[in-house]
Amino acid sequence: MAENEEKGTVKQPSADPDYRYKYLGFEVKPGKIGDLFKSDSEKESWIKRMLDKRKQGAKLREHNSLEVPRVASYEKIVLTITSIILVLSLFLPWFSGYKEIVIESKPTTQEVTGGTGTEAGTTDEHGFSSISAVQKRQEIRREYYSMSALGALISFGDVGGKVFSSGFALMLTGLFILIYMLACIGLAVMTLKALYGFKGDPDSFALNLKKILKWNWILVAIWGFCLILSSFGADYSFNPAGGLAQLGKSYGIGTYIGILGYGFYLALAAGIMNAVKASEI
Repeated sequence: MAENEEKGTVKQPSADPDYRYKYLGFEVKPGKIGDLFKSDSEKESWIKRMLDKRKQGAKLREHNSLEVPRVASYEKIVLTITSIILVLSLFLPWFSGYKEIVIESKPTTQEVTGGTGTEAGTTDEHGFSSISAVQKRQEIRREYYSMSALGALISFGDVGGKVFSSGFALMLTGLFILIYMLACIGLAVMTLKALYGFKGDPDSFALNLKKILKWNWILVAIWGFCLILSSFGADYSFNPAGGLAQLGKSYGIGTYIGILGYGFYLALAAGIMNAVKASEI
């Protein structure tokens, strides 16, 4: 019964619908707002400007957000620089570490004089004995090594053979790092081609660039996925003794973070900048 009563009632509008077409100061409260123009001549000049714009086919007013380009000229310069960095980073150290080398210094003889003679030393005429001891000192020296992404690709047969014959986590990491290297080249070429080789209106240009730039997130995804993989650990197929200290006895998170050089992270930063721009377009 209550439902029928509710269906039978007609909801009254909260306000007169005609008021939506009225403006404060004109019809609702006339006389509260003064004239928009200082004089009739000023009014005529504005009307003339509007009529001239209509004759020229202009449909938008000046200085509106619709006429602001999605990709500004300075943003094109930034995207060009980041794309070049993606390629140049391949020539910088992507992998770095150090070896610890133990160097033994020349032995030094230390003489200790005691009050009584012993069998290990010699006794003088006054009954004092002297014992000679040989002391060796060790010095640990670090030798730093680095390898660029290009160098890793050139020596892929040696380095890749060791990586891809190790544990499963390290094998997958090596595969994704290889994809990462190739993606740096591919994304840079595609971005530069979209910036300077695309023919079309500004909106089509921006949408095409957005479609390409969003693929830069793959660099972040690879870095994060390899970080997760390293948490599972893996055994080496080779003896890491005498190698880089960052390798440790087995592969893990410490190895993954410690062995990556600044060239890798420079490419990652450039990729993030490109990907963020895709979100803004």
